[in-house]
Amino acid sequence: MSVPSTPIASVILLLASAAASSADFLVDTTSDDGAAAFQACDADPANANCSLRGALVAMNASAGPHTIRFELPVSDPGYVPATSHWRFSPVTPYPYITRELTIDGYTQPGALPNTNTPAQGGSNAVLKIEIAGPGRSAQTDGLQAVNGIGNATLTLRGVAINRFFRNVSLYNVAPHRIEGCFIGSDITGAQGFDPGLAGWIGVVHGGGTLQLGGTAPATRNLVSGNLYIGLWQSAPNPLVVEGNLFGTNAAGTAELPRQDYAIYLNATGQAATIGGTAAAARNHFGANRFGAIYVNSQVPAGMPNPQAVRIVGNVFGTDASETLALGNGLNPASPSQPQATIFAFGGGRCGIAVGGDAAGEGNLIAYGGAAGVQVSGCTQAPVLGNRFLRNRTLALDISPGSNADGATPNDPGDADDGGNRLQNVPEMTALTCAAGTCTLGFRVDTAVANAAYPLRIDVMRGRNGQPEAPVASVTYLAADAGLERTLTFAAAALSGGALVLSATDALGNTSEFGGDHLFSADFD
Repeated sequence: MSVPSTPIASVILLLASAAASSADFLVDTTSDDGAAAFQACDADPANANCSLRGALVAMNASAGPHTIRFELPVSDPGYVPATSHWRFSPVTPYPYITRELTIDGYTQPGALPNTNTPAQGGSNAVLKIEIAGPGRSAQTDGLQAVNGIGNATLTLRGVAINRFFRNVSLYNVAPHRIEGCFIGSDITGAQGFDPGLAGWIGVVHGGGTLQLGGTAPATRNLVSGNLYIGLWQSAPNPLVVEGNLFGTNAAGTAELPRQDYAIYLNATGQAATIGGTAAAARNHFGANRFGAIYVNSQVPAGMPNPQAVRIVGNVFGTDASETLALGNGLNPASPSQPQATIFAFGGGRCGIAVGGDAAGEGNLIAYGGAAGVQVSGCTQAPVLGNRFLRNRTLALDISPGSNADGATPNDPGDADDGGNRLQNVPEMTALTCAAGTCTLGFRVDTAVANAAYPLRIDVMRGRNGQPEAPVASVTYLAADAGLERTLTFAAAALSGGALVLSATDALGNTSEFGGDHLFSADFD
């Protein structure tokens, strides 16, 4: 029986393909040389001259999953003695990532993952691998995962990436993870860059699912120093954002100039959760100049979940100790035009819920340049269970259009429309306290035709119309419309504060917060 002959070239190709199927690539030089000598990458430390570019080329040439590890010597030209780290400076864009890949900067000796929880504040991660672009004006992108011949899935861990037009771009349908990274800042997390050098967008989420951060301390990211947006979601894909710092330095104690928005959601067709009920899922948003979270969407008709974006359990505008003022939306470039910390804009349903009733769902929203939350034009955006502290205007501003308009006066029957249907605020008619118990009289002038009954009336303790803690809730039925009703609560629940009321209809349209107009000062 004869054996078919195989051309020598085919044998060489088969051997090369087999060698390239190794799961790990060990990068040992910061050189960006594209020559073959710098692309002979494998997992053997004895085989020198594996560049990051070479590892990416080799990874794309074979089925995954793959891991890129690092073992760089101090003799490497990319070593930066002042910070004892290694800088990769690609001359041309890196090849697209088209396979399942993990890039693990924590494999470089000396790198240490963060051990601080959100409650402890800041990140103490020590990073050793930096991927630095030529500056925003060059409009060069950094790491990009796109649909290719394989399953383009990126896990990025323990890397500082900065000075690209878009530092990380995810444009395919696979799941991605970014954890333990500094996105936009320098390697220390303590410095940003001049506007001409700073990256434009930290992460573009244009496809697949994305887990940014996590509840383990080692997974927390710093997303700061990007000139425009930290995380931009450009397509309706599932998103989980947990445990990160946005806008501050790595210590979480000061602004890291200058990031306009922390998160900009331009499409909310699928579930997105920012934060969580566990303390370890809490994100910290501080000193983002135009605002912390901007949601621009209209939920598609027929979507069963009207709150596609849930913002729960986060801290806005202060540090972990809640003592430093790091307000969002202060807009130093135009001080006369401050912005809301959380801004929802669009037509139809907003697709956003801020806070909630379950333990841990409420956010702390503090020291904002304007309103804590602004709901403009769109509807059904419940704002429940949050604490508001010293925001410069309102806790919640509902407005007909995109411009903040301050407190919205009640109108007879609540016939007007706009953000959250410009829901009327409950009116307090009487308050008496005796023997440790207070009785509150109130009414809501909203016709049954102009809201989805029953209404939920929340009574809170607060100052200057900004609620700080819940006191009581009561259901206001359609039969009650326009009529005075009463509720009782323990006087001790006020703790020296004043009463703050709001109404939320059955579809989630929360009104602004009405202050205690019965007293000129806080209740004593």
